[in-house]
Amino acid sequence: MKNYYSDKTILITGASSGIGLEFANQLNEFGANLILTARSKAKLNELAENYQSAIVIPGDLSDNTFPSQLYNEIQSKGIEVDILINNAGFGSIGKLLRSDSVIYESMVQVNITSLTQLSHLFITDMAEKGKGGIINVASVAAFQPVPYMNVYSATKAYVRSFSLALHEEYKDRGIVITAVCPGYTKTNFQNAAKMSPNAVGIKMLPDDVVRQSLIAHKKGKNLVINGLINKIMAHSNRFLPSAITLAVTRNLMKKA
Repeated sequence: MKNYYSDKTILITGASSGIGLEFANQLNEFGANLILTARSKAKLNELAENYQSAIVIPGDLSDNTFPSQLYNEIQSKGIEVDILINNAGFGSIGKLLRSDSVIYESMVQVNITSLTQLSHLFITDMAEKGKGGIINVASVAAFQPVPYMNVYSATKAYVRSFSLALHEEYKDRGIVITAVCPGYTKTNFQNAAKMSPNAVGIKMLPDDVVRQSLIAHKKGKNLVINGLINKIMAHSNRFLPSAITLAVTRNLMKKA
C-alpha cells in the first residue's frame, strides 16, 4: 500500500482532527505529498512541521466561496491533486427544533454542497489526465434515516449515493471514487455533536477506519463499510420493514 500512495499529492479536508488527521498521519508515513485544509491555521501549521511534505491552506467549508478559493490557490501553485479526500463534516443530535436553522444550513453546506463543489472542480482535472481518485467520508448513517440526527443522516445518505453514482460515471476514465462509511468512531465528533459518552455503538479507532479505507480505495472499491458490526447493521436494513428499523433506531438514539 505504501508504494501506491507514495509521492501522490493528496488533498485532505478537515485534516486537523479525527479521521482527517489520521488520514494525514498514515499518508505521511506512506510518503505522500499532503495539502491540508481545516479552519484552524495554528493546528495545521503544527501538523505540517512534523510531516515530510505538507502545504497548509486554512479555510472554512461552511463558506460557500471557499471550495473555489481552495481550488484556485492550489492551481496557482502549479500543483496537480492526485487524490481528494473529502473528510470535513459535522453533525448535531437532538430534535430538529432544538438547534437553530443556521446549524442545519452550515451542515448541508459542509457535508453536501462543499463536498460536491470540490469533487466537481478536481474531477475535471482528473478526467483530463485519465487518472485520479476521490475518497468521500460518509457514515453508516447513510443507510438508515436516524431520528435525532435527521439532517446529518440525510446528508450522509447523499454522500454515499453521490459517490457511488460518480464512481460508475468515471471508472472508465481511470478515476476511483470511494464512499467510506464508518460507524461510531473515537474522535471529537461526539463532543461537537453533543452526544452522550454512553451513545450506542462500539467505538472504532480512527487508525482502523483509515487503514481499511485506504486499502479499499487502492483496490478500486466504490464503497467500504468500516467494521463487521456496522456492515451487519447497514445490510440488515434491506431485510427489515422500515417501521421496525426506525423505531429501533429512535430508541437507541435516545440514549445518545
